[in-house]
Amino acid sequence: MANDMGRLRNKMFKSKRHSLKTLTLMLSISLAAAGCTGGGKGGNAEGSPAPADSAKPKERIKMNMFMGDSGLNYPEGVDPSDNPYINIVEDYANVDLQLEVPSAQDFQTKFNLMMSSGKLPDVVHTWFPSEAEKNGDNGAFIDLKEFYDKSPVVQKWVTPEMMELAKSKSGHYYRIPMPAAAGPQGQGVVARYDIVMKYNDGKWPETVEEWIALLRKIKKAEPDSVLMSSMVSGDAGLTYTFLPFFNWYGALPYTTRVQDGKVVSTFTLPEYKAAVEIMKQMYSEGILDKEFATNDAAKYGANFKKNMLFMVNGANQYIPSNRPKFPVPEAEWQFAPALKEYPSVLKDVKYAQTKGQPPITAHGLYISSQTKDKERAWKVIEGFASQQLHDLIFWGKEGEDYTVADGKKVPVDGEGLANTKKYFALHLALLFGFDRSKEPNIAAAEKVLKKDELQRSLDGLNRLGKEAETNGLAVNSFLISSENALLKTPEANKYITQATVEAVMGAITMEQFDQKVQEFGKKYGFIYEEATKYMNDNKQQLKNMGVKEVDW
Repeated sequence: MANDMGRLRNKMFKSKRHSLKTLTLMLSISLAAAGCTGGGKGGNAEGSPAPADSAKPKERIKMNMFMGDSGLNYPEGVDPSDNPYINIVEDYANVDLQLEVPSAQDFQTKFNLMMSSGKLPDVVHTWFPSEAEKNGDNGAFIDLKEFYDKSPVVQKWVTPEMMELAKSKSGHYYRIPMPAAAGPQGQGVVARYDIVMKYNDGKWPETVEEWIALLRKIKKAEPDSVLMSSMVSGDAGLTYTFLPFFNWYGALPYTTRVQDGKVVSTFTLPEYKAAVEIMKQMYSEGILDKEFATNDAAKYGANFKKNMLFMVNGANQYIPSNRPKFPVPEAEWQFAPALKEYPSVLKDVKYAQTKGQPPITAHGLYISSQTKDKERAWKVIEGFASQQLHDLIFWGKEGEDYTVADGKKVPVDGEGLANTKKYFALHLALLFGFDRSKEPNIAAAEKVLKKDELQRSLDGLNRLGKEAETNGLAVNSFLISSENALLKTPEANKYITQATVEAVMGAITMEQFDQKVQEFGKKYGFIYEEATKYMNDNKQQLKNMGVKEVDW
């Protein structure tokens, strides 16, 4: 299997549904910053014993690291270079780390500036693997395979198969990738269960028409509601609460579908046009936010207080927990059941169902070729894989945050990762995976959530998981694109955004939208022709990887 993966090194997270799957906007909205005091430099975190994962190097040295906060800002008073969590990494490697941690919003700009400056720190974290790979091929990063092969500490979390997936096209292992195998699989339409039950006679809508009727009913009862909106995020202007109808039509923006043996852009499908026509109607009725095409994160977040009804998001974002329900305390977000009847234009129901996620994310750790001590820089990476850091991030301190009964960790008060003074540390789970929070979150939720609410959450995740298992992985997670296709994809995404927005807002007719689709095919069709060729040339390997749609 490793050989198959070596031939199929992925270009992951090209579509909006995968971008910052790190921790989505929902997490940023739902967590208020709070103050906390960091531990002292030079000592073990919170007075804990010295790390036992590896022999500690004798001489303590200074090293630099660049990393993002993945959307989780540090609480006031917390020093990124001196707190109980990062101190575990420092003590493991016997280093004093000086961290530069730009926010998720500024990360790409700061990362690009750092790379273009030619002055790199010892260790780098990024979720832009394509850019990092290019720089690695130009000498910026070292190959880490030799270190990995001798490191049971890292191998505990990152399998050889994951390493093969992260391998560069040039055959180098610059990246130690973040795993994504521990969390719930798939994505779907998640909705305000409390609002749906209130206005839809205590039951879920079963058709697209019933969802539209519900939207109209709520808008009539509460005219100030902002039931549907969107947020501009890079090249993607069609996100989250703009997407449910596209999901039910099996044609999410910026994605592909394998149909009749070809990889096609969803933008070119009749199902996409049908969803656009619905959104055009929602816009004309005032159900879709009039400013949907220009909202930034702050304005989009504020709309959640105005009965934002539903969105498309990943299952890993809705693991039951005791996190405070900001900004709406009474909100209960649950994954909506599959429709009983799908639109007649939908070619096959399977296109409206979810698939599984790849075993790694775009996140990764790299060692600069400019470091003066490669072995010690590797010890820093191992520090991020230490069991001690894992337990402190996800469970806290034994006796204070959890107890152990019959070999099982049990949260003391059900707060768990809901503690905003500690939750920020989840962004340090770079070699465990953010999704590994599932077990401690559910353990905490069992102590505080109502049983019926918890069961609804678990049932929703289970349904998506079964769909994902049935449908396998998505082919576009494994496609290797040409340089020209990679360069043109952002441009193609902007084209999709503009044409869709113009049609929804009535700036162009649907006949003119058809012309836009034809023009798109002429300008960007080669991207999907390349993808089809790659899929067919590597069909058996892709099938071995769990990509079932190659036969669709």
